[in-house]
Amino acid sequence: MLLLPSRITYPRSSAIFPPLFMKGPAFLGILRVAPPAAWVRWLPVLVALCLMAGIVRGQEAEYPLQPPDRGSPRATLVTFLAAGDALAASLADEYLANPTREEFQHLSQLGAAAVACLDLSETPPAARLKAGRAAAVALYETLSRLPQLAIEDIPAADGMGQLGGAAAKSWVIPHTEITLAKVEKGPQSGEFLFSPTTVAHASDYFERVRPLPLNRALPLENLHDVLVNGGGWMIPYAWVQSLPGWLQTPLAGQSLWKWLALALVLAIFLLILRWAYRLSRLAEHERPFLRALAQMALPTYLLLASPTIAYLALVQLNLIDGVATAVGLVTTAIMFLAGAWISWRLAPVVAEAIIASPKIPLESVDAHLIRITARLLGALGAAGLLVLGADWLGIPLYGIIAGLGVGGLAFALAAKPSLENLIGGFNLFADKPMKVGDLCKYGAEIGWIEAIGIRSTRIRGRDRTLTSIPNGMLATMPVVNMSQRDQMLIQSLVTVRYETSPEQLRYLLVKIREMLVGHPRIDPDSARARFIDFGASSLDIEVYAYVQTRDWAEFLAIREDLLLRIMDIVAHSGTSFAFPSQTLYVARDGGLDAQGALLAEAEVRQWREEGSLPFPNFPPERLERMRGQVAYPPPGSPEATTAA
Repeated sequence: MLLLPSRITYPRSSAIFPPLFMKGPAFLGILRVAPPAAWVRWLPVLVALCLMAGIVRGQEAEYPLQPPDRGSPRATLVTFLAAGDALAASLADEYLANPTREEFQHLSQLGAAAVACLDLSETPPAARLKAGRAAAVALYETLSRLPQLAIEDIPAADGMGQLGGAAAKSWVIPHTEITLAKVEKGPQSGEFLFSPTTVAHASDYFERVRPLPLNRALPLENLHDVLVNGGGWMIPYAWVQSLPGWLQTPLAGQSLWKWLALALVLAIFLLILRWAYRLSRLAEHERPFLRALAQMALPTYLLLASPTIAYLALVQLNLIDGVATAVGLVTTAIMFLAGAWISWRLAPVVAEAIIASPKIPLESVDAHLIRITARLLGALGAAGLLVLGADWLGIPLYGIIAGLGVGGLAFALAAKPSLENLIGGFNLFADKPMKVGDLCKYGAEIGWIEAIGIRSTRIRGRDRTLTSIPNGMLATMPVVNMSQRDQMLIQSLVTVRYETSPEQLRYLLVKIREMLVGHPRIDPDSARARFIDFGASSLDIEVYAYVQTRDWAEFLAIREDLLLRIMDIVAHSGTSFAFPSQTLYVARDGGLDAQGALLAEAEVRQWREEGSLPFPNFPPERLERMRGQVAYPPPGSPEATTAA
């Protein structure tokens, strides 16, 4: 097959027509195999090609960045075969004898020019590199074995333009299924490339023509076999050739030594994976920050190991065909999954690092809010990486988004209670009606808040039982935060017997009010003692006052002191507490204290005569004198002795 270029746009003259510009043994080999009659017949053509090579050098200096021409089937074929010849020549003359990293990179650049002639739009991005190279080599070998085709028989840009309809968009090499189709959209729009179907069946085409002889003089006649048996720049081809024959035996498209080397790489990977897993479990009982940091060991190792395995397997071991595609897809999937895992695990590390500040208690509402926010950001990052990874694996992005929309609706309906709890948790964090350690009344129960999580809140009851309440339910439930009170209320009903005289009752009211106003831990502005009702079996006095404390235990002690003082006042007034029910009884007792009643009545008469009867309220000057006059703690208590 002889192909002449329609335009000279190649970076190297030797890359266009390698048989004319090859060095050393490769060129001499072609001279040996070509019969003399052939050289005589093609002599004018060879002279013309030499002149064109000079034009190439001139244009190379004038337009060094001009891209290869792929605007027609003729230009694409010329570009593709020229790139393949340049790759084979560089491989034969330089790389196989002295493999270096620089030469390997140069080979990759030459191979990229051939791969650019393939339409890989239907190949997953994660597999395009190896699949494209394998298809390019197979097509190069196939085209080199097909019958010769004159250059004028291949449509150029003007020839394709004259055709109308579908004929102007594709061209099939005669007597083959190899198609060059015009790309309609994307970065290579308007170029003629080997169609996705041709790329997918490139290996099949090569296997069908492998027994045929070459119809083109190639710089390296066994290019495909070299790629199958050879490795990367770290594994010289001379080493491979020195291996026993059974190690070079093909197995599933790869040499046996490559399978053994791949097994060794995977064994080392699994061994280190076991260590990484153990490391992730080292800090299970440590501080939250260390535990979160240790849990990142496994996904971090997977993220670093997957591209390393891909590089060793695909570049240095040089796996090809379906095995290379599978390795590329699996390592890409692991890499994106590990990235999503790290995004999820990095969230608690960042959160705990912030919470470790002395200003943020570990179980405070702010700490939980930081944890939830970090978790949500980590989840969003993980979801983004999973979507991007799916796109790289060939799953269409728009399909993923549409699936997420439908699946999200179904998930929202199925997870409605969980979403309610999540939103309820955000409401708790936003309003902050409680914090960890607060004493709260929820419903008919009272308990201390131990933890506020994403889904539920844990409350320690007074009986020391732990109750977990979903946040959605807690957000709609009346919750009384008893720890947020600046004062605590005492509201009690004092019932005395009906035998109590009005003067005695006035005495009781005055003395109780004096005691409340004079108590140092009672708010005097709120203190009151009022005769409020005639009960079924008692005269009812309501005692109402705010205790200046937030501590429940201290409140109980102060309330106890007040009730005991009220008992003393009732006893001193000469009356007594009423029975809570009607009782018919016959007893021989002393009755009421007549002497106490006379004294109480005499004092009340004195108040009336002096015009200082404290009803309905105390005079301001007397109220001022009474403030702080009650000794508290009461005389005789250890606190009173210490205070004295």
